[in-house]
Amino acid sequence: MNSKPKKKFGQNFLKSESTLNKIISGSGVTKNDIVIEIGPGRGALTKHLVKHAKQVYAFEIDTSLTSYLNPIIAENSNLEVIYQDILETDLNTFIEEHIKDNVKVIANIPYYITSPIIFMLLDCPRVTDMTLLIQKEVADRLASLPNSKDYGAVTVLIQSLCEVTKVTQVKRTAFYPAPNVDSTVIKLTKSLRYQNVITNQVFFKQLVKAAFTQKRKTLLNNFESAFNLSKDELLTKLQSIDPKYDYFTRAEAMTIEDFIALSNGW
Repeated sequence: MNSKPKKKFGQNFLKSESTLNKIISGSGVTKNDIVIEIGPGRGALTKHLVKHAKQVYAFEIDTSLTSYLNPIIAENSNLEVIYQDILETDLNTFIEEHIKDNVKVIANIPYYITSPIIFMLLDCPRVTDMTLLIQKEVADRLASLPNSKDYGAVTVLIQSLCEVTKVTQVKRTAFYPAPNVDSTVIKLTKSLRYQNVITNQVFFKQLVKAAFTQKRKTLLNNFESAFNLSKDELLTKLQSIDPKYDYFTRAEAMTIEDFIALSNGW
């Protein structure tokens, strides 16, 4: 059973039992839930999930980990391990063909594919929430508030789709091998709170990304290049939507509600 952690797969195996317990409690998983785990590795989290969930589907890219995972499969009829890259899986099709129900995603995911995985899961209607162990800096960005250094386009886009909750902080020493950064367990619960009031999702995304093109620049500067309008035209447009916009308004000072009002009014 000597499968060394592989750098190419970004493997850092979680060894802290207290962290594993916090992931389970923070996820709110119950015996009624079907769970998808991404990157079970040596099965540390998987062993907990099978005890708490109705069914677990674990996606693992590294076939050399069978010697760790097979014994867990042998003891738990509610576990299925699928040896394939989650990012090359049509997850919507997989869920409709194999599960036909809503799922929770609970996972310790490799740092280098955090963003693609989160955005892929956001595109899966059957995924209701995600409890993910991710790099602390990324978690800070997703959970940040206006006028903070971590607030940016990704913050606004994620928070327009989900309620974001930090579950617990995790020191780098909780892993083998220890990564160079600390981690955070974060829960993203999909919500229609904002989705139901955004009139054009595509334009909303375009507008938010444009607003943060260069974070220290004003809205007018960023929009001037993005939308090919003069500053005067833009200011007239912005103030017709909301009189409080002025020459010095920056994206980092705007709330999600501000961005929605701006996008809808545009």
